[in-house]
Amino acid sequence: MTAASATPMSWAMAWRIAKRDLNARFKGLRLLLVCIFLGTAALAAIGTLTAAIERELANRGQELLGGDLEVEVWQRDLTDEEKTGLGQYGTLSGGTRMKAVDERWPLYGVLTLADGREVGAPAAGEAWLGQGALDRLDIKLGESFRVGTGTLTAAGVIANEPDRLSEGFQLGPPIIVAADYPLRAGLIAPGALYESKYRIAFDSGQEPDAVREQLEERFPNSGFDFRDRDRASPGADRFVSNMSDFLTLVGLAALVIAGIGIGGGVSSYLDARRNSIATFKVLGASSRGIVKIYALQIGAAALVGSLAGIATGVLVTPLLGTALQGLLPVEGGFVIEPAPLLLAGAYGLLVAFSFAATPLLRAKTFPAMALMRARVSPLARDLRALVWTGLGIVAICALALLTTNQPMLSGGFLIGAGGALIALALIGFAIRLAARRAPRTSNPLLRSAVANLHRPGAPTGALVTALGFGLASFVLLAAIQSAINGNIESRVPQEAPDYFVLD
Repeated sequence: MTAASATPMSWAMAWRIAKRDLNARFKGLRLLLVCIFLGTAALAAIGTLTAAIERELANRGQELLGGDLEVEVWQRDLTDEEKTGLGQYGTLSGGTRMKAVDERWPLYGVLTLADGREVGAPAAGEAWLGQGALDRLDIKLGESFRVGTGTLTAAGVIANEPDRLSEGFQLGPPIIVAADYPLRAGLIAPGALYESKYRIAFDSGQEPDAVREQLEERFPNSGFDFRDRDRASPGADRFVSNMSDFLTLVGLAALVIAGIGIGGGVSSYLDARRNSIATFKVLGASSRGIVKIYALQIGAAALVGSLAGIATGVLVTPLLGTALQGLLPVEGGFVIEPAPLLLAGAYGLLVAFSFAATPLLRAKTFPAMALMRARVSPLARDLRALVWTGLGIVAICALALLTTNQPMLSGGFLIGAGGALIALALIGFAIRLAARRAPRTSNPLLRSAVANLHRPGAPTGALVTALGFGLASFVLLAAIQSAINGNIESRVPQEAPDYFVLD
């Protein structure tokens, strides 16, 4: 049967045939389905959690910052003129980074104590403390303690501090006092290291950037540092973004490793249907029609795996959010973020078709009799199919670079991963070559084992690449953890104090 006389096949007809041949439990394609499911679920969970945190940071900018605009100045208080100038834009609340706050604090959000009370600034002579401060001072509620030259009473334990995240790294647990206490207790004096912070809650719809420009023009030599509600916690933003990019790349690398298994699984699936493919060709089906039938089957399995992975990622996100509560702002309950979910699904489908392209196009290219004899006369490599696989991998890399916040980091990771894959592929080729040239041994079991390393169709290269790259990923994670731990251990003294005071 020549290609010219082959019967054209529509997509509708191909789908009818594919449905009849496709097992309801995806028998033969379960490896593809499971690999896509696991990889997509990991990427969906990472992307959804990251998007949820970023959305919370954006939506709660006023609460996290404690205002619409924050003005910071070191080692002095604002002058009356400066306070008047800031107060023209809305309600002004000030304090000292120790943390001392005035009666208007917090402008946004609510300070909640462990006993359920919602409070503002403490009364004179009282303080709200974090549980860690009580533990370190070895005191209980109602007892007194000294800070500077003054005495305070522990009046409540902080459960939720609305603007805590915007303060960035803190050297110790919080103690919140009235705004005038640092001066009365001798904590503010010439040469003392302290920072005055004033936050503005705008009266109307002013834009932070416009107000900032006006204040800089009016007080050019004031030394003001500004932050606004749109960048309430830049440290948290950077941390979330960096961790998201890193975990996404690790998840993508795991999905690419799974792609090697997908290629092997699809090859086995098509091998099991070799006679059916050959029969289709003998009966007049075109090579294009053959590809349509089995591409639809593989696509159906990949789509089911991707959708199941996306659903699992959404279901897992609340558990991850619960684990991170108190560290980062995460919206409770289920979170649906279309962009990361679509991206995870796109990665899954791209990986599936990239690594399924080689065995699928091989079934299209070779004639029926060659397929019939494939068990005794293995098919040659199809370079055009390898080109399609390469294009798929390029598309995956391009998608990763276009959707990352740090193209240089992602590009370096992808280049390193590509180099590792090439090196492992060469090692697999070297093992096959060495096994082929190894002298024959008299031990039949050993002889059979060595022969299976280089026989036609042996998965030696794929196994070496998958196992080696998987181990490399684990080593990468362990190395990063060891580097962080080593850096901490080398910088922190063996006998560090439990409590310390600056200035």
